[in-house]
Amino acid sequence: MAELVTKRYATALFDIATETNKAAQFEQEASMIYDILVKEPEFLQILNHPQILQQEKVKLIENVFEGRVSDEFVGLLVLTVRKSRQDLVLDILSMFLNMVKEANGVLKATITSAIPLNDEQLAQIKANIENSTSKQIELTTIVDTSIIGGLIIRVGDKVVDGSIAGQMQTLKSKLNDLRLA
Repeated sequence: MAELVTKRYATALFDIATETNKAAQFEQEASMIYDILVKEPEFLQILNHPQILQQEKVKLIENVFEGRVSDEFVGLLVLTVRKSRQDLVLDILSMFLNMVKEANGVLKATITSAIPLNDEQLAQIKANIENSTSKQIELTTIVDTSIIGGLIIRVGDKVVDGSIAGQMQTLKSKLNDLRLA
C-alpha cells in the first residue's frame, strides 16, 4: 500500500515537472530536500510526532522551505502532512529522483554480493547491464554474507537472483511441491 501511495505522489510530481518544463529544477530541489531530511532526522521526527498538531507541522514546513524551494514542493510536503503520510516523504522524493534519472536515460542498479567485488568485476557487470538495457547505469553495491555466494542484480523493478541462498530457496520450494504431489 505504501509503495502505491509513494508512486502516486512521485508520479504526480514528475508529471508537473515535465508539463512545466521544470524537471531539472525539480530534480535539484528534490535532491536538496532529500539531503536535508537525511542529515536532519529530527525534522522528520517532529513531522511524525503524534502529539504535535497538524497546523504546527504545516507552519514548520512553510517556515523552513517557503522561498527556498518551489511552491510545488512546499505543497507536496504540506499535503503529505495533511494526509498523514509524512513518513513517506523520503520514499516519494527518492522515487521522483529515480523517475527523472530514468527519463534522462539513467537506470539505478543494485548488486548484492557475499563478498566485496573489485573494480574490474563491477565494471564488467555494469557494461553487461548497459548493453542489455541500452541505458546508462548508476551502480550501487551491497555486501550481504547471508546470500552465501553469487550475486543478486536489481535493475529498476527487475531482479535476477543468482545467489546460492536464492538457489537453495528455489530448490526447497521444488522439493516441497514434489512432496505435495
